[in-house]
Amino acid sequence: MNELTAFVERRWGSWGIFILGLWAVVLALVALARLVLLSAVVGSSNQNVSQGQIWVVFILNMLLALAFAACAYGLWTRRHWSRLLFMGCIAVWAVFYMVALFTSTTPLADKDFTPGSLAFNLVPYLGGVIVSIWYLNLDHIKTLFDKNEAADQ
Repeated sequence: MNELTAFVERRWGSWGIFILGLWAVVLALVALARLVLLSAVVGSSNQNVSQGQIWVVFILNMLLALAFAACAYGLWTRRHWSRLLFMGCIAVWAVFYMVALFTSTTPLADKDFTPGSLAFNLVPYLGGVIVSIWYLNLDHIKTLFDKNEAADQ
């Protein structure tokens, strides 16, 4: 186990950076999966959805997928821009999720706004935003990214 930890620290700087990079990959894949879901909605000829809404959702999911993929690359290579991009992307992702939770007509958004339901739906996203922003702003983590930027110049 010590060899694995040493390898992770040499390559990525810490387990947290490695895990956030994996999370960015998962979120990129989720954004792409939403595109597949979007194509199924369009294929079912839903009369309640306008073409403008479909294009907005398509473009936002493509941008988020590309941004999260870039975040994963940047986090794993310890680029300073990726730390900032990841914090921004994860905040945008959470905002869009909350808007969809309150406005969506999908079966997953059952309009149950009881405190327990809201906590169950919001805590994972808001917790993810808070934990990732807190972690990426720790002094020793910022130093890892800044040290790598200084070495590149």
